[in-house]
Amino acid sequence: MRSPERSSRDIVVGKRPRSLWAWVRLTGALLVGALLLGVALDFVTASPSLCASCHEMTPRTDSWKQSAHSAVACVNCHQPPSAWYELPQRLIDRGQLLGRDAVRHIAGGYQDPVEGPVAGAVPVTDDICLQCHDSNRKATSGFRILIDHAEHAERNGSCASCHVRTGHPVQTRGKALSLMTQCFTCHGSAETPDALGDCGLCHPSGYQLTPASHDAATWIKGHGAVSDSDPGQCQLCHVGNSCNDCHGLEMPHPAGWAGASDGHVVAAEESRAVCARCHGSGPDLCTVCHHQEYEPVKGTWVQQHPLDVEQRGTTSCMGCHGRDFCVRCHTR
Repeated sequence: MRSPERSSRDIVVGKRPRSLWAWVRLTGALLVGALLLGVALDFVTASPSLCASCHEMTPRTDSWKQSAHSAVACVNCHQPPSAWYELPQRLIDRGQLLGRDAVRHIAGGYQDPVEGPVAGAVPVTDDICLQCHDSNRKATSGFRILIDHAEHAERNGSCASCHVRTGHPVQTRGKALSLMTQCFTCHGSAETPDALGDCGLCHPSGYQLTPASHDAATWIKGHGAVSDSDPGQCQLCHVGNSCNDCHGLEMPHPAGWAGASDGHVVAAEESRAVCARCHGSGPDLCTVCHHQEYEPVKGTWVQQHPLDVEQRGTTSCMGCHGRDFCVRCHTR
């Protein structure tokens, strides 16, 4: 029969291994839980849906969906590449990336469209691009563009010096025009006179230079809005006074054009057809702006104006038309 002292010692000694294994199991469970949590955070924060949840990013995610990189997640380009075992550092980097955007969300400071390096933004480094692309390729898109890729890569020293809008083309442009805008930061500029801006320097003979947007039936009427919002697109091909030469007057209209005595009044008197190119023709071309009481459903302004004269008098009319204007129609 065992003595009480020995039995007690065996029990105490036997407890130590059980306590140690409990700590091992607990530590293992915490590590597995932390790993699963890290993997979950990595998956959630890497999703483009997270970027799209912020309203400032909506134009960027929409353009990304139309780009050649639509199958590439945002973080694959906007975060330094890392190995699978660098999960903690990857989450730290991503937290900083999201934190910077959160600060911009609160304080503002988004630049759109992005045509070059943005102050405070993390540039897309070459090692990110080289995860998928070969730096030794000799040419791209030979059927539409002629370029010595290796020469440009060596001289410019960075993929992003040319490929700024590859992942986020401007929605009002075609994809090729988005990239072409970046070409003109060097080509055809006074700072780099050796980089010519001639079409034939980059485009092969027979290539259709006119963008597809110009073929639309609404282009003549709608191109003004594109020019106002994105003048850089037009300036790729149309240089100098091309707008003025086509419109027959200064375009866009200078400040004070509507109210200046030598502004639109003189232009309209010299040639109403010039105004009609954009603003439409017909007897009520001026009426839309000048006669607030005009109601198209009631007919032309000529039919409606007697009531306005009866109610308000002729003072407002004489400000534009002069005292003898009425007798051109009214003989009594």
